[in-house]
Amino acid sequence: MEVTITLPSSQFIADSPERVASKIRLYAALGMYQSGELSIGAACELAGVDRYVFLALLKREGIPVKTQTPDELEADFQRLTQS
Repeated sequence: MEVTITLPSSQFIADSPERVASKIRLYAALGMYQSGELSIGAACELAGVDRYVFLALLKREGIPVKTQTPDELEADFQRLTQS
């Protein structure tokens, strides 16, 4: 899926468009994980980082780690094996 967001360029002078896109993906993943909309595996995929980096980001942002259910673990496994 592709999502397009139009942002005013004057507010992001210090960052490249790629860096801004990366930040948006990261904070979307953190927020969706925190609200329970994404499993940790799906959030890692959206953020474009591995589980260890994502866990460090959760700690940095003060977001508690949630325990995955067996169904969530199976869904993560299936998603990874399909790639």
